[in-house]
Parts: sequence; C-alpha cells; structure tokens
Amino acid sequence: MLAVLSDLHFSETQSSQIGDLSFNTNLPVETYQAYLSEINQIALANQIKKVELVLAGDILEISRSAFWLDGDERPYQDNHMISPGSSTEAVILKIIEKIANEERVTETLALFKDIQSFFNVDVQLHYILGNHDRLVNATPMIRTKTRNLFGLPGGDALFEHYFLFRDASDMPFCLVRHGHEYDPMNFSIDTHAFSLIPTMFPEKAYGSASLGDITTIEFGAALPRYFVEEYGETAILQDVTMTAVYERLVGFDDVRPTTALLAYLFSTPGVKKKKTWQLMKPCFERVINALSDNELFMKGISLSSTLRKSQRLLLNGILSSDLLKHGAPYWMVKQLMKRVSQKIKLSSQAKWAKRETLIKDNDSGCKCVISGHSHFPEVSLLSAEKGDERYYINTGTWRNMIPATENFKDFGRLEAMTKVIIFQPHEKSNPDDELTWSFHYLSGVSYGSYRHL
Repeated sequence: MLAVLSDLHFSETQSSQIGDLSFNTNLPVETYQAYLSEINQIALANQIKKVELVLAGDILEISRSAFWLDGDERPYQDNHMISPGSSTEAVILKIIEKIANEERVTETLALFKDIQSFFNVDVQLHYILGNHDRLVNATPMIRTKTRNLFGLPGGDALFEHYFLFRDASDMPFCLVRHGHEYDPMNFSIDTHAFSLIPTMFPEKAYGSASLGDITTIEFGAALPRYFVEEYGETAILQDVTMTAVYERLVGFDDVRPTTALLAYLFSTPGVKKKKTWQLMKPCFERVINALSDNELFMKGISLSSTLRKSQRLLLNGILSSDLLKHGAPYWMVKQLMKRVSQKIKLSSQAKWAKRETLIKDNDSGCKCVISGHSHFPEVSLLSAEKGDERYYINTGTWRNMIPATENFKDFGRLEAMTKVIIFQPHEKSNPDDELTWSFHYLSGVSYGSYRHL
C-alpha cells in the first residue's frame, strides 16, 4: 500500500514577523495525526502488511525564506557550487533550523521521526525533493541534518528525486515524483519538448538553479521585506492601512490562481487602490531594479519556453527600459507581475505525465504517475488501451489557500489537503473484485477553525 502527500511547505515565521504580528501557515500536528491514523486503520482493515509513505517534495520551504535577504547569499545557486563550510551552507542550515523550531513543525517532525510507533503494520517513510527544498542536496551536512529531523536512514547520502512503488514481481507499479520536472520555470531542463520523459534525470539537472528560484525570493520574500524597510515596523503596526497591506503581501504564496496576485494586493479591504499603489511603488521599483540587474533572471527570460516570444520581448523591454530611472509606472508593474505570475505554477500536468516513458511503455506495468508541485489536485485518465487504465494523480497541497472569484475581485481563505492511497492487486479486500488494482483519492478543503479528525 502506498500513501503520498506533498507540498507541505513547512515554513519559518520569524522572518515575516513584525512586533507581535506573526503569520503561521503550518498546519497543526493533529491534521497529520488524523491522516496517519486513517492510513493505519485502512491497512489493518485490508490486512495489508506494509505501508510505503512518500513525502513527495516541497516539504521544507527553504527557497522562500526572507532570511536569504539578510545578506548577499541567494537560493538561486547550483547545488554543486555550494561547498561545505560556505556562507551559503550556513544560511541553508539556519533556515532549516528555524523551520524545525516552529512549534507546529516541531510536533509534526516528531511524528514522522517516530512514525512506526503510530502504526500497527510496518511503515517506511520516504522523502524525495522538490524545487523548494532542492538545496537539501547541496552538502553532506545539510542532508544529514534533514534526515535526522525526519528520522530517516542514509546519513549524508543524496536524497532521491523519484520513488518507484513496485509490485510483487518487482515491476514498477507506480511512479512518484514532485512534478517540477514538467515545469521549465522550476526545472533546469525543458521537458516540454520531449516526446518521452525519462524516469531518471542527472543529479545536475535537479541541482541547478531555475528561473522560479529567482522569482520565489525576489518577488515572494522581497516585497514584504522591502515594505518593512521602507516604512519601519513601528509605523506599520500603528497604521491599520499599512498593516492590512503588509498582511496581504505575506499571503502572496497562497493566492490561487497566481495571476490574481496583483488583484489580491489591490483589493485589500478598506484600502483604496490609489493608496496601495502609493505605498507599494517604492517596493516594486526595488524589485524591478533588482531583477533587471540579475543576469541569471534576464538570461532565463530569453531562454524560457514557458513564455511566448512576445512575452519575452515585453519582459525584456520592461526590465531594460529607461523609464525605470524615473520610477516604475503602474502599467509596467502590472505587466511584469502578470507575465511572471502566469508562469509560477502550472495547472494540469496530465499532458506531461502522459509522456512518461513508463506510461508510454505498454509492457512496463506502471499504472499511474503521482506528483504534486502545481497545488492543483486532480485525477486524469492517461490511457485505457485494451482496458489497461493508467492514471495521473496530483496530490495538491497541504497548506492554506486564498482562492479568487472568477473576476479576481474577492478572495477567501481555505485550508487544503489531498489524500492519495494506492492498492496493489494482492491488497484487494474483496477477492471477487475484478479490478487488478485500485486507489483512494480524496481532495478537500476546510473553512474556519473547526477540524473533523
């Protein structure tokens, strides 16, 4: 039996806290306890002897932390360029330590570290890396520290990037990966041009920085930091308008779809659009200037296959414009945010999963591909040749969500989670069932503070 969850995004809250105002997007440990209890009960009820539990990437939110902005180090460095004992390694270790010290994360890590005591059947925990925790593989010390936090064996060995759930005859039954492999904005190889996507990519491909690494920190983390530096903590906390705008900035990561980011900011309750622009203009100018001076970002735009030629030319024009010397006009910020945020996350990844070599091979035995990354939960039929049904399953996310109405005028706040469990043929509870395998998929959201455990 296989259970997969991804995109937990365990985060530190200290770098965004001002005064007594803090923002905690980590889910309470009771949420995970309830799910693990459910998995255990399902395994017992079906007399399943072993559970493989896979954490499918973006578990530790390393690249998004504003602690990167405290100095000159940035997360968009290739892993092989980060040496043991370096200042970059020190920042990564600091961020991981800050994340682990968050009360909710501490309790959840303790749960994973002692996970066998929570089960009445054998359970094995696996952790594959995504784009937001890519840097875990940078040095032996970082890998060792991460494994110790989760109680994983392996010491300082490299973390894997995919997991193959195999059947009784050792054939690949299910492929689990994070899913950024389908997204050139967040992966160093453009797989959109591939007719067949290989199961394994070189370690260098996973360790290389991508355009998404830059936008994550220079947009997501920098804007709230610049806002505080521009006005000061005391002034922000004493002004309800500035407090409201700051809260809006901190929530950027949870807005869906990402194309609604600017609308979310400029629809701050009780704050007129003109006032928001007056407050945010110097912050946007700093971001735009920082990006225009970033050679990796400018090169990434030129090479990006996720942006059409007209979009690439527009972005290059905006970032190279002499208008920046006179301040960034609203239309410039709007176009920049629109083009970049459009490509931060993909929607359905089924059309790329359909190109997986194991799926295209009728003799591989692989029945499904499971990934996360996009925060877009779904189940899609990839093929059903001669009755052999093969599926793509996206694990969504386990964190807060800020959904937008269709016209981007109103926004809500939800807590999301997606449960994915795969059963092999010999694990059927009903011996008369003609299905050769099965899966349990439940994607839902909750609103408010009450949780049904």
